[in-house]
Amino acid sequence: MKSKISIFALSLATVCMMSSCLGGDDTEVVYYDDAAISNINVTLKHYYTIKNKKGDKDSLVSKTITGDNYGISIDQYNGTITNAADSFPVGSDLKHVVISTLATVNNGFAFIKSTQSDSVFQITDSLDFSTPREIIVYSSSAYSKATSPIYSPDIPGTRKYTVNLVAHKEDADSFKWSKLDADNDIKNYTSVKAGICNNNLVVLGKTANGTELKTLVDGSWKKVKTFSNNATMATDGNVAYVADNGMIYSTSDATNWHAVYADVKNILGVCGNEMFAMSDNNKLMVSLDKGFSWTNDDIDEDAKFLPSSDYNFVATKTTTNADIRRAFVIGNSSANSTKAVVWSKIIEEDVKKDQSWMYQEFNNMNYYYLPKLSNLNVVYYDNYLLAIGGNNDKLYSSSDCGITWKKTESFTLPKGFSANEVSLAVDADNFIWIVCTGTGQVWKGRFNKMGWK
Repeated sequence: MKSKISIFALSLATVCMMSSCLGGDDTEVVYYDDAAISNINVTLKHYYTIKNKKGDKDSLVSKTITGDNYGISIDQYNGTITNAADSFPVGSDLKHVVISTLATVNNGFAFIKSTQSDSVFQITDSLDFSTPREIIVYSSSAYSKATSPIYSPDIPGTRKYTVNLVAHKEDADSFKWSKLDADNDIKNYTSVKAGICNNNLVVLGKTANGTELKTLVDGSWKKVKTFSNNATMATDGNVAYVADNGMIYSTSDATNWHAVYADVKNILGVCGNEMFAMSDNNKLMVSLDKGFSWTNDDIDEDAKFLPSSDYNFVATKTTTNADIRRAFVIGNSSANSTKAVVWSKIIEEDVKKDQSWMYQEFNNMNYYYLPKLSNLNVVYYDNYLLAIGGNNDKLYSSSDCGITWKKTESFTLPKGFSANEVSLAVDADNFIWIVCTGTGQVWKGRFNKMGWK
């Protein structure tokens, strides 16, 4: 970066000498009018902290990262170069960036504009990209005619690019909670079920006089409908379903309701075109027509191992095929005094007959089982099954489809959290919601990376 005109003059002299020394009058030098960057890559340092083995001290370390691992791309139409699609991690040093690769069409010449003036420099040393920088490319034709490279995009045979390198300003794996105002109705509920309807939080809470459904819209609670104390609820993110005394009520806006007759006790959830519920005699049921008719679903083990309380239904998409989903029914059973029960099945949208529900037994060799927790609540978040219950003092997670469960350190409960009973829900913006009886607390939180678009 220290050489300005001298480097340019030397390059131009070299071009002229080559044309005069290659022979006589038969030598022809070909110049091109194309001015474009065809490939670019950068390297820079990423600084981050690690803890020692005792976990009581932090050390600052660094590693070299490259732009091609973060989606650096060239937009020829708009003349921009950026990695905005996949920002560098927080702690990346954008003030000392080395352009490790810069290829131009037909051997054009690239210069970078100064941050202080319209002067341009050949790209050699590390550069400050903490703010957008501009690169101008001279075609070989324009370069041969210039007496000195200047910053002027209006010169024929030149092209300007704006380079905008970006880094995250927050740690991807940092989990942040925010607390809403406590709600007195939720505080006094004897039990609660949370869900998401039209991407709004809805709760079904039991009171001495029945069960009421409330929804949170724009930060304000609204009572929507009252049911009997037998009511149960399931949601799929868009629609809320409430089963109550032989009827299933559904709504997509928590205002307008549709009802069908259905002889089910506990509605579990919806996956694709299939709706699942438990019957009065604790049989696992399925409906293929939005709750109008129900049949016993197939299971591969004795029905006594089905949940008989604290029912949870979770549906997840598989990573290999968007049309294949895995559904879970998780809860507590009177057949097991120490462990929760986990059932799962594969649901294929283009197949008329699904596989049977499979009982995932925790055998005696599996020390990482999900314990039997009162008021067990399970959701799916960031490729993990998350469970809470009992004293509500810890979260359990499973990354292998419910086979093993461990107390999680990645997901931590918010400071000041207190509840008699909790219910979890996950919305389309990747927020986890916690609704707490006994205190009326309502929390929402997410990993920073789950909010990045």
